[in-house]
Order: sequence, then C-alpha cells, then structure tokens
Amino acid sequence: MCEKLIGADGIELISRFDKLALAVSGGRDSMALLDWFFSSGEYPGEFFVVHVNHNLRGDNSDADCALVKNYCDERGIKLRIYSEDVKGFCERGGYGTEQGARLIRRRIFREITESKEAQRVVTAHHLQDFAESVLMHVFRGSGIDGLCGISKDDGMMIRPLLSTDRKTIEEYIAKNKVPYRDDESNFDDSYTRNYLRNSAFPVLKKVYPNIERSLAMLAKQAFYAKSYISGNSMAPVSEDGEAVLDVSALDQPSALQSDSIFKALELIGARVDCESVHIESVKSLKDKKNGTRVCLPHNVEVEKSKGRLWFYRKEEKDMSETPFVGESFYVGGYEINVGDTGRLKYDPDKIPDGAVVRTRREGDRFKRFRGGEKSFGDYLTDIGYPPHKRDNIPVVAFGSEILIAAGIEISDRVAVDESTKTIKRIDTKRRV
Repeated sequence: MCEKLIGADGIELISRFDKLALAVSGGRDSMALLDWFFSSGEYPGEFFVVHVNHNLRGDNSDADCALVKNYCDERGIKLRIYSEDVKGFCERGGYGTEQGARLIRRRIFREITESKEAQRVVTAHHLQDFAESVLMHVFRGSGIDGLCGISKDDGMMIRPLLSTDRKTIEEYIAKNKVPYRDDESNFDDSYTRNYLRNSAFPVLKKVYPNIERSLAMLAKQAFYAKSYISGNSMAPVSEDGEAVLDVSALDQPSALQSDSIFKALELIGARVDCESVHIESVKSLKDKKNGTRVCLPHNVEVEKSKGRLWFYRKEEKDMSETPFVGESFYVGGYEINVGDTGRLKYDPDKIPDGAVVRTRREGDRFKRFRGGEKSFGDYLTDIGYPPHKRDNIPVVAFGSEILIAAGIEISDRVAVDESTKTIKRIDTKRRV
C-alpha cells in the first residue's frame, strides 16, 4: 500500500478532528482519498461518506453514485447520498453549471458542519488543483485573495491532499487497485479549468517542470500578506442571506478596501467569479448617491443605501398571491409562519375576509401603528428600507391596503388593543 498519499502536513490537519465527512464523487482523486481513510489506519476518528449526485450526466451520474455506494456497502462505511437538480437550480438562479454545482455542494457541506454531524468535510483537492486555482485567478486579475489559492481549512472544508501531486495519486490507485470512474465532462475543454488542465498546463510544464510547486510557493507568500491585510480590514455582517458592509470601509487604504469587499462576496458565495474590475466598480460607490447599484457576475449586485453597502443576489419579483388562511406561507423568498411566536403581533379578528399574502405592488397604502397613512413606498423610504429589498417584501393585504408588512410592522388597522380577544404572532424568515 502506498502510505504516502497524504503527507505529514495532511495527516496533522485531519488529526485535529475526530469526526469527518468525506466528499466522494467516484472520481480517482476522491476514491483514492476514501480508500486511504478506510485502509491506512492513519486516521483514528470517525468518518462517513457524502456523495452528491448532480444529475447532469444521465446514466453516468447514476453509475458514479452506484460505484461509491458499492464500495461503501462492501466495507460497511456509512454513506449519505444527495440527489440534486443542478440544472434547474442554475436556470432559476442564472448560474453557470460549475458555479451552481459548487453552490449546492457548499450548502450541503454547510448543513453537515453546522448540525455538528461532522466537524469538517474532507475534499480531495490536490496540488495540481491548487496550482490551477492560483493560475486561473492570475488570469482573472482577482488580486491577492486569488493568489492565496485553495485553503487547507476554511472552517467548513479541509483539503489534506493539497501537497500531493497527481503522480502520487495515480500510483496509489494502481498499486491498491482502487475502483473509480472518469467524469467525461473533465475532457470537455469548453470549461475553463479543463482547458487549463488539459491543454495549457502540459505546455507550461515543458518550460517550467516545477510549475505546480512554484505556484504553491507564490500562494504561500501571498497568504502571509493576505493574513496581515485581513487582520486590519473592516468585516461585513450577514443579514438574511446578504452581506452588509459599512460604507466607511471605502475610506480604508485600497488594499483593505479590496479585502473588505472580498469578505462580503465570500459571505454570499460569490467571491470566486469576481475579478479586479468588479472590485473597482464596488469601490466607485463611495462617491455615488444612495440607491446606486453595480452589477457583478451571476446576478450579484451591490447597492449603496443609508451609509451601508448591500451585497446580494438579485431575484425575480414573485407575483404569486395566496389567501391568508392557514399557518405557513412562502412568498418572495420568505417563509411566513403564524402562531404564538414571532416579533409582530396582531388581532386575527380584524383581518377581513379576502386578505391575501403577496409581495408589494404599485398603489399600495399603509397606515402605521399609531401613525398616519401614506403610500407603502413612501413609508419604506421613511424607515430607510434598502431599495433592492422592496420588490419582494411579503405583505398581508386587502386590496391595496397593507395590513401586515411581514418582518417590519403591523398596520394600525389590525393592531392589538383593549378590545382584542385573540392574539396571533407572525414570524418571517428569509429562505436562504
């Protein structure tokens, strides 16, 4: 058995955790990783396998899944399979296939780690993946963040093979007769990474035989600089699936500005596809008026509003309408629950028959609790509600009268008072 699949640094990394989930696609890299975990005896903790079927390649996707399942069943390894509609997700969100698949995997991995089922998810990214990542970021002009390459431990995933080259993996596979399947899409050079791997890298290696380790050294130096910068830059906060950064972050030195922007993009899973030109466009918001937006790749927008920068993915307006009958509703990307918990309380006996749950519309009016009546748009302006969030605000309405602005305020018409016999509460959550 080739015990050097994972080097000393990788073994030290996995030894920090006693419960891991292995992300296994069925390809040679992840199958080698799985076989090593099962047979080497080097990892003393517990582990289970996670396989994500993207359903992009028909029978081939199913065959990958079957390979992983058979391997785990024969060895008594716990396996969890996720079957995902990546194509539909990409169509709905306007993502490229690679980006959409990556977002879905990250969602699954985040759920696993946040639920404490595993402390980290282990992936099989290796030295060539690392080098390709650095070089792709160089070509994109993505700055020092990109030069740092792939992190060994990002708080959700760990990558113990980053110092392992492809030759070592191939040797391990052959010596230990590890089963695997090649994903035929890996040979499609219409994908940028495939072109770099299959066409560009072989040419570069003829001139620079040690290009992978040279790029790894560059990334190491960039990481030192990045660590210093990151420790001194302003950080964004997460709010309902969006990232919010104080506009004063644009008063920082340029390197710190860029780092704060990258941090915000990272929070919404959009950092990978943003280049230096996009970062500069965000910086330009410093001297723009409130309500100004800049557009970034894959439906990402950044809006300046009331001294803050909002980073979010633009969504289509939800035109659905549902009778306000029952306890749970889904509209505008929000989940609304009626019951005994929630910040806003109202008198259900004051809700007229025919009230509906929908998003806001032109001509809507709103009477504030113990306040005057005005257009709903003017009300939102008065309270400083960010313009980009307004179209999909879920409301309970009767005609053009807003009775409940979910998550914001109750109309005076349905407010609790001394005549109230029953109190209901409404809870609103963003479906991230």
